[in-house]
Amino acid sequence: MPDNDDRLVLWYDEMNGEDYPLVGKKNANLGEMQQGGIRTSPGFALTLHANDLFLSQTGVKDQLADYLDSLGQATLENSKAASEFAVRMVSEASMPEEIAHAAVTAYQRLCDISSTADVPVAVRSSGAVSMPGQMETYLNIRGPDDLLRYIKKTWASAYHVEAITYRLNKGMGFLLTIGVGVPKMVNSRVSGVAFTLNPLNGDRSKIVVDVSHGLGEAVVSGLVTPDNYLIDKVTLSVIKSTKGSKEVKCVYRAHGSDIDTVETSEQERAAFCVSTEELAEIARVSKAIDKYYGKPYDIEFAIDADLPFPDNVIILQVRPESVWSAKQETAKTEKKADAMDRIVSQLMTGIKIK
Repeated sequence: MPDNDDRLVLWYDEMNGEDYPLVGKKNANLGEMQQGGIRTSPGFALTLHANDLFLSQTGVKDQLADYLDSLGQATLENSKAASEFAVRMVSEASMPEEIAHAAVTAYQRLCDISSTADVPVAVRSSGAVSMPGQMETYLNIRGPDDLLRYIKKTWASAYHVEAITYRLNKGMGFLLTIGVGVPKMVNSRVSGVAFTLNPLNGDRSKIVVDVSHGLGEAVVSGLVTPDNYLIDKVTLSVIKSTKGSKEVKCVYRAHGSDIDTVETSEQERAAFCVSTEELAEIARVSKAIDKYYGKPYDIEFAIDADLPFPDNVIILQVRPESVWSAKQETAKTEKKADAMDRIVSQLMTGIKIK
């Protein structure tokens, strides 16, 4: 990892997977994807150091430490109180000029790269330790002022009570610094999630794709019943396709930041929402990511309405699949333990020689 721990901002094309202690795992994975030639959206990351500097220079870190000392024993009620206090402190603190300048300068450069004034971006949490679903992502954030406001909201989300409880249950501390990813938003005609195994049974020979209209939030948060495809990982042929009802879609808010949820049209509900060639490209890229890392991955993607095929298939986020991989690791550990138990037992009782 390069000696740049004091940097406040890194661009995705400057980082790789080994930089996760600096920028968080989501950001490092996107940098790794760019290094590997996978199509991702351009963007930058605020480092964990930027978050730590914010907490220190604003006095929030010391205030939190004093408040936690006053609470005493960790209980559910105390966790709720600490969460409310921490979120308020982070949200109300003024952004230090050094951090604000670095973030806004990077954002303005992204606007220039995109040839778009106030280019819409996502503002994504990115922890150095995997904590799936515990912190926030905000979509369609426009302009420097909103960018800084939503960066603070993302930092504050590390202190939501669910995130605190998760960390305490894992034996982690209350204080946490995280990275923040700021990729350019994709003008998503459709979005979805690909799993490079079957999440129902852990079958590594399959790819499963869920996809629906609009931004990916509708699929990821379970707002819709998406179209579903079961794909053979070797041949990339579709084994089974199930049309989803796709009741709603998430779209850019017409004026200002954030997104809106609207009903889909009858025509959108009636048909599958990706073409055969788009689905094949989603599967091809998903397989390439699986092969690159050598293990199953959970992949968020979008199809950009403004770009030609295949450039329109863009990877938004990747993370290692956690459920079946954890089960396999547990099984391996138990198997090793059983073997060791047998060896110890034999050593203790002696082995009969025929």
